Amino acid sequence: MEAEMTSRERFINALEGKDVDRVPYGYLWFGAGHAVLERMGASLKDVYGSAEGIARAQILAREMYHHDNVMSPWGCLLVEAEALGTKVTIKENAYPAVEKYALKSAAEHELINPDNIERSGRVKTIAGSIEILKKEIGAEAFITGATMSPLMLASQVMGGSRLCIDMLKDRDGFHSLLEKLTESCILFADALLEAGADGIFVENGESTGDLFSPQMAEEFMLPYTKELYDHIKAEGGYVISHNCAAHAFYDLEMKLEPHALNFAFGDVRLLGKKYGVECKKLHNHNNIGCGPRHCFKEFKEFSDAGICLMGNVIPDAPLTGSRAEIEHEVKSCLSAAPKKGFILATGCEIPLNTPLEKMEMLWDAVKAGI
Repeated sequence: MEAEMTSRERFINALEGKDVDRVPYGYLWFGAGHAVLERMGASLKDVYGSAEGIARAQILAREMYHHDNVMSPWGCLLVEAEALGTKVTIKENAYPAVEKYALKSAAEHELINPDNIERSGRVKTIAGSIEILKKEIGAEAFITGATMSPLMLASQVMGGSRLCIDMLKDRDGFHSLLEKLTESCILFADALLEAGADGIFVENGESTGDLFSPQMAEEFMLPYTKELYDHIKAEGGYVISHNCAAHAFYDLEMKLEPHALNFAFGDVRLLGKKYGVECKKLHNHNNIGCGPRHCFKEFKEFSDAGICLMGNVIPDAPLTGSRAEIEHEVKSCLSAAPKKGFILATGCEIPLNTPLEKMEMLWDAVKAGI
């Protein structure tokens, strides 16, 4: 497997639906991060607040696991929420958790000041890590910034339960909140792009029938997330929309027009009706996914629209699967994927405690397949 392209060239060509020398191999957040930290002789808490630590961990992870991109922030999906007033508990070797939400309800939306994104020390640390990544491996690897969609961010400043209540009982207040959160998301994305990120990986997992009706998602997710995506693209960045929900609203993902869709499941209802397969059951954490990968067939409209597909190896496969099962996952994806506009990746983050030897099995399978 002799490379003709750099990882960055390969990743960008896939996002643009162009020819590649081999299928790109994508990495999400800090998959199998404990093995990386062990080699660094550090804990997650040690590197959490350090731009140098965040960047070094990503560079080392790429050396160990061989993927074509790096990502920051990792280890936390609460960067924007923390900047906007949510209190966060930092853990020694696990991801941070919410200690206290910034708001009690959407009625308090005036307490949200988007300018606090630019003032946040944590945001500056993340931007600093991307500057280091850009300087040291920017010519070689695709540098990915990670952000929340406005609706996802809402759940982190006021909590999911209150969010659902206010969507029904205080629509005007919730829309006012989403306007401020959209501005906040844009400011954070700008900070990452200005620091050197090639594109933004946006967590959009609340656009799902597991939580809302399609009408609610169209009202409260679509216009605000579309504004964010359009802004990133206007600033010259690539947009990867991440939605690992079992009942994701893929028609709305199409309307968002990202450069790529990172997915874990297919259209569960459609696949059951058309092929008689239980996609949700087959792709959960206790099983290895379906061999035919019918989900790729039903995502042809994404490929036809020029949207790159990114997925959908089960994240737990490297942790719990045997070598044969890991190989099955990789081969199934590669055999069903489009010839252009595809990045092989997991559908969500690989568990932190996945051993190095299992990640090496995954890379062996990737090398054999690509």
